[in-house]
Amino acid sequence: MIENKPLIIKLGGSLITDKNEAFTARKDIIDNVCLEIAKVNRKIIIVHGAGSFGHPTAKKYGLHLGFKNKEQLKGFIETKTRLHFLNKMIVDDLVKYNALALSFQPLTFITAVNGRIKQMNIKPLLNALKLNFIPVLHGDIVFDEALGFSIVSGDQIIAKLAPKVKADKVIFGCDVDGIFTADPKKDPKAKLIPIIDSTNFKNVLKMIKQLEVADVTGGMKGKFMECLNLARKGVESVIMNLTKPRNLTAFLNGFSIPCTRFISFKNKN
Repeated sequence: MIENKPLIIKLGGSLITDKNEAFTARKDIIDNVCLEIAKVNRKIIIVHGAGSFGHPTAKKYGLHLGFKNKEQLKGFIETKTRLHFLNKMIVDDLVKYNALALSFQPLTFITAVNGRIKQMNIKPLLNALKLNFIPVLHGDIVFDEALGFSIVSGDQIIAKLAPKVKADKVIFGCDVDGIFTADPKKDPKAKLIPIIDSTNFKNVLKMIKQLEVADVTGGMKGKFMECLNLARKGVESVIMNLTKPRNLTAFLNGFSIPCTRFISFKNKN
């Protein structure tokens, strides 16, 4: 039954934090999104980005480069502390609206090799879903067999997790309507690309590579690549703007909203 397949919702760092101000949450947006999520009557997994609670410290200590010196370990702890604070903020907001939100720290069940996820023990998460908890994960620093530690983005976690839990769909919530032909925040002529499938993904990828990368986890290019991975594995994903109130509710109720949909092209040439 489709109702038993979990919906994965990504709350992007640009959505829930102000990336121009270190350690600054966009509390009104978090509250609005959590209220909408709490009303969804189905199994849900939430993965949120780190935004300004993770990237500034990660850059300062070069955490994305792996273990180089003992000074980085202070940055490791500082980043984890900041991430815990942001994660707790989201969990507390969901609980406020009577959602059974439960924090899951990726560091405790994911390991990587050279920045890519190698192992993911999803049994505790599946048990949580059976009891109708809403697991709340986030992009994280994890132990890395080659680098000592590395950063795995929320998008990478989702690309690995979605097929394992047989997710029905993945929604990537951010602060723009989807993928555009140019940066919509800088170019008023930028046009939204509503559908990405087996016929146009190569051209879109060429365009994406020309856009600036804003953070240590790859920005929109990283998101595109993980959505592409999902499409190849048979999982549809959607990039949409969750700064707009009731956008999520409208989409889940079958209404048309501006967004970019990645159509599954598993088993297609």
